[in-house]
Amino acid sequence: MTWFYLSLGAALGFASMNILARIVSIKSKNPRAMSIVMDMIAAIMALIIFFVSGGYKKFSLPTGFQPWFYLMVAMLFYGLFDRLRFYATAALEASRMTVVNNVSLIVAVVLSFFLYAESLTTNKLFGFILVLFALFLVSIDKVSKINWKGVFLAIIVNIFLGIAWALDKKGALFFNVETYNVLAWILPMVFVYFPYIKFSDIKKEVNLSFWKITLLAFFNMIALFLNLKALSLADATRVIPIVQTSTLFTVIFGIILLKERKHLIRKLIAGLIAVFGVYLLV
Repeated sequence: MTWFYLSLGAALGFASMNILARIVSIKSKNPRAMSIVMDMIAAIMALIIFFVSGGYKKFSLPTGFQPWFYLMVAMLFYGLFDRLRFYATAALEASRMTVVNNVSLIVAVVLSFFLYAESLTTNKLFGFILVLFALFLVSIDKVSKINWKGVFLAIIVNIFLGIAWALDKKGALFFNVETYNVLAWILPMVFVYFPYIKFSDIKKEVNLSFWKITLLAFFNMIALFLNLKALSLADATRVIPIVQTSTLFTVIFGIILLKERKHLIRKLIAGLIAVFGVYLLV
């Protein structure tokens, strides 16, 4: 059951990141520059975990083509995700963005079935469907106008995330978790930075929101680390849906911390459905 608690921890970490972003209301002047700053801070934190946890003692790099191929593909899609996600957030209202974010769950789970040849049991299938339904139920809200450009961009961003997410288990198995956690923050910066970002833009982001970005980087990094730990112990098709309940935890935190009581009954029903879905996955 260790993998289950790690998955819940990752979900809580991602939810904390989401709610913190809404509380501090970061207004970036250059989303790519902000991504670079956050990735650099998260990479430093990942290095600290690498040494404090003793990850350096089991450090080894795999040989052969396959591990490095999967690593570079994952880093490419994480880089594309980091490069575009803040543009998508700016282009699409939160109510629709929350719904579209579930695309990453679908992509990651479907790819995981093919990548890892994991068994498709009845419990796992119904658990996944219930969690997905609960996430859509808790996310749906009325908005006056659809920004189709924003919707399209958000879908693309979440496809990138879903592909990278599905490949995380490969990274956790071929490399040790602590090593892959460091690489997952350092290597994507190449794709975010390409072809270049003015140093002055990076400096502006640091001066504008350094401590806010640092907190976001911490929650993001620790959530990814726990997610990788869980993936190293259990099926990706079990871990990923549970981690994606971060959407539900974000709503719960919003109810408690931000007094967001709109559609409270529907949110509570969605929570009960998600709990039953998680039970089937476990």
